[in-house]
Amino acid sequence: MNYGVCLEMVFTDRPFLDRIHLAAEAGFSFAEMWFGDLTTTNSTGDAKTSKQAAKIRAAAEKAGITMTNVVIGSPDGGIGSGLTDAARRPEWLQRTDATLAYCRDANIGAAIVCTGNLVEGLSRAPMRQNVLDGLKATAERAEKAGITLLLEALNDKVDHPGYFLTSSDEGAALCREVNSPRLKLLFDCYHMQIMEGDLTGHLRKNMDVIGHIHSAGHPGRHELWLGETNYPLLVREIESMGYRGVFALEYTPTLLPSESLRRTLAYLKG
Repeated sequence: MNYGVCLEMVFTDRPFLDRIHLAAEAGFSFAEMWFGDLTTTNSTGDAKTSKQAAKIRAAAEKAGITMTNVVIGSPDGGIGSGLTDAARRPEWLQRTDATLAYCRDANIGAAIVCTGNLVEGLSRAPMRQNVLDGLKATAERAEKAGITLLLEALNDKVDHPGYFLTSSDEGAALCREVNSPRLKLLFDCYHMQIMEGDLTGHLRKNMDVIGHIHSAGHPGRHELWLGETNYPLLVREIESMGYRGVFALEYTPTLLPSESLRRTLAYLKG
């Protein structure tokens, strides 16, 4: 299995570029980030310099890390507008273009797509059509840019109230309807354990369109061994399905990050 780590949730007291090196020291060959355009900062206040595409690319190459993906817009649509509201699609596509350009310059191969929240006064069917139409337009841009899109379903019970796409099955169906080689499903085990359970069943049913996997312990979104999911078993099942992508850790450590990440890798491999 290829293991990755989300750098927005570990080593948060360190400048962002340092986190790439620290991830490599902890045993990772893959890492990811959220927004490439500096909409988030950390306690060192370094985001405006350390997230520049050229610096991300250079730091990753020096550390031997492959940066797998960034995020186009925030889950609720507050950043980037999302896909549920057709009236805001020009804003979404403009942000998409900027993110795809960032991916090219930073040598990052994929971008996460969040649908945005439910639109007040609009029923689910037209919202789904808005999402589908928006995904088609976004996928056309991604195909030209040579960047893969990762459509993510999230939970609306704990972390993202009001979010539109809360089912991996519906996310997979949307990917199949768009039918683009540049649109895949991001299967987040933490979110889908909350919303669906039966992770192995949903993974097996939708493996044909899954391009990336996230993980965290539930409840709490901490280390994987602190939750109700048997992750070593799940990893073996995923490997048996022929998955060759990245299995990424996206959790808040309760231990020192370096110790937490090493112990998590040992847990998964053991």
